[in-house]
Parts: sequence; structure tokens; C-alpha cells
Amino acid sequence: MKKLTLQSRFCLSAVIIFAAALAAALVFRFSWCEYCALFALMGGALSAALYFSIRSKLAAAKTIADSAVIRIRPAILCGQTEEENEEEELRENFGIHVSCFGILLGTKIIKFNQNGVWLKNVEIGNDYISFGYGARGEELKSIRLLYSKPDDEKLAEVIENFRKETGVIPVIKEKNYVL
Repeated sequence: MKKLTLQSRFCLSAVIIFAAALAAALVFRFSWCEYCALFALMGGALSAALYFSIRSKLAAAKTIADSAVIRIRPAILCGQTEEENEEEELRENFGIHVSCFGILLGTKIIKFNQNGVWLKNVEIGNDYISFGYGARGEELKSIRLLYSKPDDEKLAEVIENFRKETGVIPVIKEKNYVL
């Protein structure tokens, strides 16, 4: 989400800079101001369009992260502080947020239960969780995430949240190992 926030701020800064350049080109009226004004107008319009697109992605990402049923942290970057020689968690930690509205994988957002895309099935195995989603009449898309099955109490809570929020009852798959 930090990356989306930074992209949003960058685009907003670009809009402000292009607006200032447009104002300067119109006020000072130098010999090639028409070209500068046209460039500033096109750049500002493009930056504004990108800004609003990123802001909508950021709003969807915040909704998914705030209402997450499952949070998976596949990697945590750690460093050592110079003063105390202790490990310190760095600012960026990679997380996958799964909610009833979609999945947030870094900056990639997979939406379901919105805009005609529905969650069809959820399967929880010993070392994965799989989601099937798609629109009616289209081919079913699937995503499988590495996820170690939690204890029974947490698993029951996850199943109940999915059932209550989406109407989909997760299927539990057990592996039988044969020696």
C-alpha cells in the first residue's frame, strides 16, 4: 500500500507542477508560450487521470486491508541497528491481505464480490489456500497462496467469516501421506 500511496503523491505533485507551468506560460507570454501551455495542459491532464486511477486502487486496497479475514506475511525484511546490535523490522514488510472483497498482493489487487466478479469457492489445504473467482458465464480464475493451516479455533473463525460475508463455505482438504 505504501507504493500506491507514493505513486498517488507523485501524480498529485506532477499535476501541481504542470498547473504552475501552465499558469506561468499564460502569464509571462514569451515567444513559444503556446507550445509550453499545450505541453503543460496535456501533461497535467494525463497526471490527473493517473492520479484518480491510483486513488481508486488505493481505496480498494485500504478496504481489503481493513476488512482482512486472513493476513499472510510471506517475508519480513530485518536489519540490524548500529547502536544496539538488535534486529529491527524494516519499514517495508510484505503482506498478503485476504478479505471478502478481494486479495491484496503488494500493489496487485484481485477484486471479487464487486462489479460482477464473484468468489465461487475457497479451498484450504495443509499448506495452501485456494480461491476460485470469476464473472458469470466466464471461465473460472483461480489463485493459490502458500498458507499453513491454522489451529482449529482460528480455522473455524476463518470458515465462519467467509460463510457469513460471502456465502461461500470453504472446503478443507486433508493430505493423507502414505509411507
